[in-house]
Amino acid sequence: MNQVLFNIQRAFGASSQELDALDKVMEKTTLEKNDFFLTEGEVCKSIAFIESGSMRLYYDYQAKENSNDFFFENSVVLSFASFLSQQPSKVNITAIEPCKLLVIQYTDVFSLFYQYPSLKRFAEVLLQEHLIKSEARAASLLNDTPLVRFTKLLEEHPRIFKRIPLHYVASYLSISPETLSRYRTKFLI
Repeated sequence: MNQVLFNIQRAFGASSQELDALDKVMEKTTLEKNDFFLTEGEVCKSIAFIESGSMRLYYDYQAKENSNDFFFENSVVLSFASFLSQQPSKVNITAIEPCKLLVIQYTDVFSLFYQYPSLKRFAEVLLQEHLIKSEARAASLLNDTPLVRFTKLLEEHPRIFKRIPLHYVASYLSISPETLSRYRTKFLI
């Protein structure tokens, strides 16, 4: 059993029948560094579970890439807005490192969630976590100083500084790379 299925079974009590149904629709795929999972303007027709690697969700705004989220092993990757509305995406999602993914298509996702209670609960929890995280990020960008945003990120996700290029981290924190460098020096990371 792969790690994704194990986690769903452990956290949501999925039966072997539910896990088998999920496993049957998962397609293994890989992305090389800088390959796109989703591009702006494209409709998000699948979700992916990351088995290995890291990815980044970003917006293109005024010819500048603005990082909005990072994904690592055992994360679920998609544009929630595009996937749920089946409208063109406003974001790009790309591989930062080579990635191994388990991909499920849109129709399979909803078929499974309607058919199996534990998978529906899993989807509800994912959506709740996404909404909570999005609201917290927006509040932090509006209310916290850059130094507070940096220290929160350092406390909550220290691995970002080891695996993600620093200019992406600076963009995520909405600070300059030079400011990020000063903060890193101050905190000796």
